[in-house]
Amino acid sequence: MREALFIFLIFFLAEHSAQAASVVFQTDNKDSIQVTINNIKQHNNYNNSIRINQLKGNSPYNVRIDFKNDTAFVKTNIYIIAEGLAHIYHIDKKEIQLKKIVPSASLPNTKNQEILTYLINVNEPIDTAVNDTLLEDTTYIVPFASYYKLENYEGKIGCPFPLKPEEQAELRGIILAENLEESKLEKVKIAIQDMDSACVLVDQTKELIVLFEYEETRLNFAKFMYPYTFDIDNYEKLYSVFNFENSKDELKLLLK
Repeated sequence: MREALFIFLIFFLAEHSAQAASVVFQTDNKDSIQVTINNIKQHNNYNNSIRINQLKGNSPYNVRIDFKNDTAFVKTNIYIIAEGLAHIYHIDKKEIQLKKIVPSASLPNTKNQEILTYLINVNEPIDTAVNDTLLEDTTYIVPFASYYKLENYEGKIGCPFPLKPEEQAELRGIILAENLEESKLEKVKIAIQDMDSACVLVDQTKELIVLFEYEETRLNFAKFMYPYTFDIDNYEKLYSVFNFENSKDELKLLLK
């Protein structure tokens, strides 16, 4: 997976070296947090979703997360790989866990997300905005100079060129060749991670996901495929392959 990610980053940097990086910290609804970076508190209040812009790529940052009405905190060093990318972390009271890295321009909006400009000096005023996704987003710019054109699709794009039919057929063959559900999932994940730059249409993911029998495996695969998705705003199409509402709810968390 790391090799595929770094190849993607090399392509991405050639197009977006001038853009700053972002970092997003998200928690479950019950845990409101406050973010401190390099010993400087970034905001005064607490929130469940916090986005901090204008960080430098190829740079380490020390992060401390404090929880509202609790003395508990988590602390770790994170690394911003490159400018023009958004690094998304899930926070709980045990760890700060990197979930995915996406182009900043493709980052989905989250209602009531606190949006900050990175504060490097305690004497600077805190610049805060609260995002309201009910407002129309007119600022989106496709983050790739050259990319596949999907008919009747004008949403966010997560990667430039989807799988070719023969590559999709190869993934289908890998799944169908295995008898055990666990082996099917493991083998196809490895195959996708080994691709130079995996990029998949939602319809392609849907074609693969129905080859799994169990709901749990389908959900696992859907979560895995999200960072490799071309037509991000079409991900809701996958809801129909799930029978249980809690599976759909877990998938919806990816789209916040």
